[in-house]
Order: sequence, then C-alpha cells, then structure tokens
Amino acid sequence: MNLFDNVILKTEIIDENPTFEMQKEDLHIAFGIDANFAIGMGVCMTSIALHNQQEKINFHVFTDGIQAEDFERLKQLTHYKNVKLIIYYINKKVFEKFPTSVGWTYATYYRFIMGKVLYGQAKKVLYLDADVLCIGSLKELIEINMENNTIIGICDFLENFIVRMQELSIKNGKYFNAGVMYIDVERWCEDEISERAIQLLSKDPTKYKSLDQDVLNVLLDGKVKFVNKKWDYMYNTIRMKHLLPNDTILIHFTGDKPWQSWTQHHFLAKYYMEYIQKSPWHNVKMRDASSYKEKRKLARSYFRRQEYIIAIQWYWKYLVARQLKK
Repeated sequence: MNLFDNVILKTEIIDENPTFEMQKEDLHIAFGIDANFAIGMGVCMTSIALHNQQEKINFHVFTDGIQAEDFERLKQLTHYKNVKLIIYYINKKVFEKFPTSVGWTYATYYRFIMGKVLYGQAKKVLYLDADVLCIGSLKELIEINMENNTIIGICDFLENFIVRMQELSIKNGKYFNAGVMYIDVERWCEDEISERAIQLLSKDPTKYKSLDQDVLNVLLDGKVKFVNKKWDYMYNTIRMKHLLPNDTILIHFTGDKPWQSWTQHHFLAKYYMEYIQKSPWHNVKMRDASSYKEKRKLARSYFRRQEYIIAIQWYWKYLVARQLKK
C-alpha cells in the first residue's frame, strides 16, 4: 500500500468565521508537531497573527495528537478574523521504521508530506518549526521572487555542516535549516520531493545524522533560493547572550526552549513571555525540570537570577537524580 494512502487519519477544520473561504493565494503556514510542542506552535501562531493582520492566514497543523485543552486554546485563535486552522491527524505508525532521537520524534518527518497533502489547496506554504517566534511582518518574505527554485531557505551554521555536506555530496556549498522553509507546492510535487524523501530515508535510514533535514538538503540541492538570516535567526539561549539584529523577523530557538523553566534567566525568554501572555496559553505553567540534566540547568538558571537558596535546592535535586540516573 502507498504510504500516502493512509497517512492522514482525519482532517478537522477550526473555523469560527463562516465568511473566511480559503484561497490558494492566501498565506498558508504549516507545522508538524506532537502533543508536547502545542504551546510553542500556539505562541508562534499568536505572534504571526499579531504582526500580519492584513493577511488571510491559513494554519495547517500536522500532528499525531493534541491534548483536549490545547485544542480548545487553538480554537481561541480564530478570534482573529483573518485566521483559519486545519488539523491533519497523522498515522504515526507510517513513520515508525525511521530513526528518532531525544530531540527529534516522528513528528520531524511530517514535513515530508505537507507539500503533497496541500497540493491544490495552496500555491505556496511556509513551514515553521514550533520553536519559532515571529516579531514582524512576513509580507516581504512571501513576495520574494523564488526564481524557479522549489523552496526559499536560510543557510545553517556552515561550520557545523562542512563535513556533512561532503558526506552527503551536496554540491552547492550551502546547507539549509529545515525549520523554516517557504515552499512552492507545485514544484515540490512536480519534483516528487515527498515520495523521494520517503524512499531515500527508507533505503539507508542510518546515513542521515540530521534525519529529515539531511534528506531534504540532498533532494533540494541546487533548488533553494537562500535569503537573509533575519527569516530564520537561530538562537541558542544556553550559548548565546547577544541582542538580536534589528532586522530580525523570525527567531528560531534552537536547543532549549523559552517555555522551559530553566531558560527564564535569559532576556529572550522574558521577551517570549510577552507573547505567551497575549496567547491562549497565558495561564500554562512553564515546563519544569524532570531529568537530572534539566535539574542542573534549572539550578544554574536560578544562580544567574541570584535566587541562591532555590538554586542550591535544585542543585541538590540534581545531585540526587544523577546518583539515581533519573
């Protein structure tokens, strides 16, 4: 049986505005998540709606499940009269033969199928990871001339991928980050990127260290229009302390996330909190530390906030958890 015959179990439209008719020329934005990333996705959606009120926005959510309370919060986003949401429930068993890791669940592969599923519904779609925050208008991005390329992408940190590009035989000298991609849906489908991505990963699943990102870089080699990093400014709150460049539009929180309790000492986490407070997730508690590594990070975070008694308590919890290997 063809993988694409049974990958979508159900489609659900969240639409509180009956006058909103989806058009192919609208702004289409897609996410691929599991239930744990609903808060990040929801805050990202809120930030996009706040900064793009002149656009008709169709959010396409590809997921293997959403908690009932998060579903209700998603419904609240339609109070923006220019917003419509469509949820595609994924049969994740289709992807179970593919590798995962601590940082990447099966949801990382959902971006493989988006272009094919959205064919006929959208001319172009902006795929975003759920750990992205929008702090400006997307109008300039969606008006960029793609010059016959399949996607618009942003170059990842090349020093991290020079060897990888050689291993993958990438010829154009650049490696894009798959967390932000503006996709020409028709070209994607003409090139059969969805089908070829599944075939390539199935053939040798251990070859691709960055999983779907490696696969897409191989298949789209020479078919990417690279644009300014302001459209995918990658920021790691553990290693980086500098201010954002003034022209930044999309902040991509690589590594630890700003909705986790151990990042709250960082000024960007505090900035992110301003958007959480404007979203339907405003009353959701920050995710607390559970593993011993997270408890150590939380202890350090409290030290940086000069809350020394709480920091010592969490450092003690870290030491105990490390001994118990928890």
